[in-house]
Amino acid sequence: MVSTKRPGRGRMENVRGKLTYRRGAVVKTLNFDLDGPAENDDLVIAPTISTTAPGEHWTITVTPRTTVKLLTAELRVPVAVPPSSRVFVNGYQTWTESREMGPRDRIPSLNRLARSRCSMYGDYEYVTNPGFPGRFHGWTYGYVRTEPDLLTLFGSLAEHTGFTLVTVTASAGRVTLQKECGGVTPTEPYVLYDVYVGTGTDRETFGRYFDLLGLRRLRTPPLTGWTSWYNYYTGITQEIIRHNLNALSDHEVPLDAFQIDDGWQHAVGDWLKTNAKFPDGMGVMADAIHGRGYKAGLWLAPFIAEETSDLLREHPDWFLKENHGNPVKAGYNPGWSGFFYSLDVANPAVRSYLRDVFNLVLHTWHFDLVKLDFLYAACRKAPEGKTRGQVMSESMQFLRDIIGDNLILGCGVPLGPAFGQVDFCRISGDVALKWEDRLLSTIHYRERVSTVCALRNTISRRHLNGMAFWNDPDVTILRDTGNSLTEAQRRTLFLVNEAMGGLVFTSDDISSYTDAQLRQYLSQFPFSAKTVDEARPFGEAWRLTLHAENATYVVAANLGSRPATINLDPGIYYYNGHLIDGREPLQLLPFDSTCLRKAEGNSVELLGTTTHLFPGLDVAHFECHETSIAFQRFDTARLDGEALIGVPDVSLRWTVNGVAATPERQGVHTVLRVPLARVARPVDSGILLTAAAPDKEV
Repeated sequence: MVSTKRPGRGRMENVRGKLTYRRGAVVKTLNFDLDGPAENDDLVIAPTISTTAPGEHWTITVTPRTTVKLLTAELRVPVAVPPSSRVFVNGYQTWTESREMGPRDRIPSLNRLARSRCSMYGDYEYVTNPGFPGRFHGWTYGYVRTEPDLLTLFGSLAEHTGFTLVTVTASAGRVTLQKECGGVTPTEPYVLYDVYVGTGTDRETFGRYFDLLGLRRLRTPPLTGWTSWYNYYTGITQEIIRHNLNALSDHEVPLDAFQIDDGWQHAVGDWLKTNAKFPDGMGVMADAIHGRGYKAGLWLAPFIAEETSDLLREHPDWFLKENHGNPVKAGYNPGWSGFFYSLDVANPAVRSYLRDVFNLVLHTWHFDLVKLDFLYAACRKAPEGKTRGQVMSESMQFLRDIIGDNLILGCGVPLGPAFGQVDFCRISGDVALKWEDRLLSTIHYRERVSTVCALRNTISRRHLNGMAFWNDPDVTILRDTGNSLTEAQRRTLFLVNEAMGGLVFTSDDISSYTDAQLRQYLSQFPFSAKTVDEARPFGEAWRLTLHAENATYVVAANLGSRPATINLDPGIYYYNGHLIDGREPLQLLPFDSTCLRKAEGNSVELLGTTTHLFPGLDVAHFECHETSIAFQRFDTARLDGEALIGVPDVSLRWTVNGVAATPERQGVHTVLRVPLARVARPVDSGILLTAAAPDKEV
């Protein structure tokens, strides 16, 4: 069994594998393990095991001695799954529900009546899922968590040769890694498995995994932005886009990107023509966005075309074909024209067309960012001799090659082939205009539009953020019109996305905000990605411990319909202008959330501000010399309020930025309350935050 000791103590044992292949008309099987080569007259299977702290790197190579066609491969690894453990297996693509589960939970099967409309989006056609309790399947990587800070991670390093199906069978104490290799006819040594297995903390294991993947460093910082989809959907017009652009600019919102989503094109697949709702054309739209200081983003779905598209009618030979000759269905969307179909990305004519599309979008219209959707369609069917994972990886590499250094937001894509190829990637299904879609939940559709599913994915796939790409947790919704989310649900969606995301969008028309909603929205600035130290469940609630700008934050979020109690670690915490003792547990109402900043315990320190969602994150610089305190805010800070500073002695005379400040007692603590005014000057241009005596307005 896999030891649950700290990393570096012992190695994996009793790992067994099986390769099924065809020689001529005969199907054969060769068993193997990690202890040495296995061979017969047809081939040799040789493992190479190297130690990498923490864990091991397994490479298993097949060398043919004659002509063989590989069919299936599996590697069975004993692993302890005690009753208190948690299991995570990564869902097939970005939208697929993916979360930690207990050993007796289950992944239910999709209702058979829903398959004709829903099966194309997920792995329902590739995996037989009986829906048994304690049997979990996923793709590329997964883990078994035996303690809050200890897990055993299984991660494929070679999805470019074929997808890896990871199945955890809790009752059997086993993880099975099935490598997609059907149809491969190797003529030279062929890497069947390239796998990392490690036991340690989240940071240790995932850090080593991504080191071994050798991904290029992220080229862009995290971003905030606006997107048209979750308010206007396909109903966007040129006037709607201009209205929202003006509203953001008029309020001096320091966003990074403004993205036009689905609804601008002639039809899905027909990307070279703009529809009648945009008479000025998309180049003019991009220029308008740039004129307000934002990066310009545009939505496309490059690997599909809908039923009524000119592309499908004029070029039916450009599409993947079923065995009976019909085009391969990629999904069904009643908002378009029904079914849509998968392009054959290996077809030179398709590649030439897509080069023309992106040349127009990026070099004629001058968009900076492209949101590329429904990407899974590229690997709906693999040609003879290739695997779906190989096709998906080659398709993603093709996109990166033709898009160059422009930014890519990937969506609807299997995650392994997206690692290192996109700058941002959706890691959840779409946020809904309600908390949960009961019908889609009842039929067990894992790619459903659902706010609570999106939040679970956002928390559970947190380990990808800043490593494989910046995570896109989908949009926040603060408006109280056009949706049925409660105020608490909207607040929780906003807070969790801001805590866990590297790309945070909204679709709200901020000109319709109340004063309170506008203040809430502006409290996210300045935005920076957070490092997650721990995510601990309390039933349907979570305690998320984060680091940002040398401060520790705790986000407590209740995703359930019942009140929740969340225990804090010992210490003093800042919340909304007050200090609370960590010995007292937090009580959260249904769907509610809150953010706390943990005090460091220094004699003089910034405890928090009321001007940022993450208290104090709007402060760029803080220092103290004897009883003189100086600090500055970032230029993107947008709110008035106050800062709370902890000091050791109420009897001393304190100044903040040269102005006298009067100490006060808050329980056993001595603090200074410092009024903050909105400023819009660069940090290095002078003092940006001033403190005053109580009778002087700042």
